[in-house]
Amino acid sequence: MKKYIYSLCLLGVIVYSCKTQQTTSPTSETNSAIANLSNEEILKKGEDLYSLRCGRCHGLPTPSDFTVEDWKPIMAAMAPKAKLTAEETNWVLAYVNANAKK
Repeated sequence: MKKYIYSLCLLGVIVYSCKTQQTTSPTSETNSAIANLSNEEILKKGEDLYSLRCGRCHGLPTPSDFTVEDWKPIMAAMAPKAKLTAEETNWVLAYVNANAKK
């Protein structure tokens, strides 16, 4: 009986720890910080973060390998793994979207 209870507890911990994280939507504070930067600065910050944070775990695809619509779910899934803030996620998304396949 104890083994059964311990097994259920362990299974619950495993399931809970595998739960996916959702990125937060940009706030007005994030939007105002982005508004204070020029488009070139945003794209440069996005490119730097993309190279540094996204390239730390795997090879980087060229942003033009995917369309703007393809990048949305990719970023939604990968931003939490790269530990990007909402602001950083927006910068990377701006960079990949600017260079996405047309």
